[in-house]
Amino acid sequence: MPSEPSPKALSRLLDQVIDKARKDSKGAPSPTRGRKKRADAEPPSEVASYDLAQHNRIIRGRMPGLEAVHDRFARMFSQTLTQHLRRSIAILRRATEMVSMKDYLETLQDPYSITRFSLPPLHGLAVFALEQRLGRALIDLRLGGSGYAGPQNPRKGFTAIEAKMVEKVVNSGLEDLTKAWKPISPLTVTRFERTESNAKSAAVVPDSEVVVVTTFDVEVNRVPMALSIGIPYYMLDPIGSRLDTTYQIADAEENQVNVGRLTRNLLGSNLTVQVPLGYARISLRHFLKLKVGDRILLDQEHDQPLPVLVNGQLKFRGVQGAYKGKIAVQISEVMAPPKRFRDATESESDK
Repeated sequence: MPSEPSPKALSRLLDQVIDKARKDSKGAPSPTRGRKKRADAEPPSEVASYDLAQHNRIIRGRMPGLEAVHDRFARMFSQTLTQHLRRSIAILRRATEMVSMKDYLETLQDPYSITRFSLPPLHGLAVFALEQRLGRALIDLRLGGSGYAGPQNPRKGFTAIEAKMVEKVVNSGLEDLTKAWKPISPLTVTRFERTESNAKSAAVVPDSEVVVVTTFDVEVNRVPMALSIGIPYYMLDPIGSRLDTTYQIADAEENQVNVGRLTRNLLGSNLTVQVPLGYARISLRHFLKLKVGDRILLDQEHDQPLPVLVNGQLKFRGVQGAYKGKIAVQISEVMAPPKRFRDATESESDK
């Protein structure tokens, strides 16, 4: 039967165990220090993280001010094209979205007419792109055609004369864009270079940069065709606070398209013209005894002009007669319209 260890042996064994435990604990952090490091690694809740490599992904949401600018541009450019081409051209803003430059270039793979422009004092270049078939339709209308663009041929570009005509259309659009920006910021849209058809010419920023793209539908003969404006997001940063605000931009100048439509509708309205020969008051007894050949005495003198009523309102006076075998009235007097408002400075004696 083994003997029990002596107290000295137990003391030496205990010292060895304690020394080993101390050596092992030197390499591992204490639980308190580990928790402190993890707590220090977490940023405070009120501090937002910012990745310098992905700064272009941190963007605002909608830009009501920019949408208002482009809505006004659509109305003004529609009016300009309608006046120049003598044909009603409708332009509507389809959407405003933020995409990468690479995605925007993919939408310009179809034949497009691309123009780069600047917005001084903002730095950078933007893109004004329209479908080639839209350009051909506008050229056809300008030359007196029907505006039918026909099928697109990706390999066929504009001739020198056609390119000049398209450049005039683009210049008109950029002028209207300058006017549309004026209520928010006095920017001057400046054309950078000649119009291109290669989509690579629209790469004004790297592929990863964010571009604010506004797409318009231009209807010619009820056929929608695309027009787009692409502005790099960094260009709009200096005026971002203005674009975040909702604007109600009223056109200072008249919309000639609406004025023309209203004028045509008014001129085509039908009016009822009546010429009463006179009036008489008779008793019911006399009325019941009327028969063929009886005469009714009217209050109208034979030499007095007759009233001419338009939709029940007295507008003229005229003389009864005959013209081309039919009874007619010759206008002898034009009635002045009633005075609807009285000047506040007008005295009662002047009424």
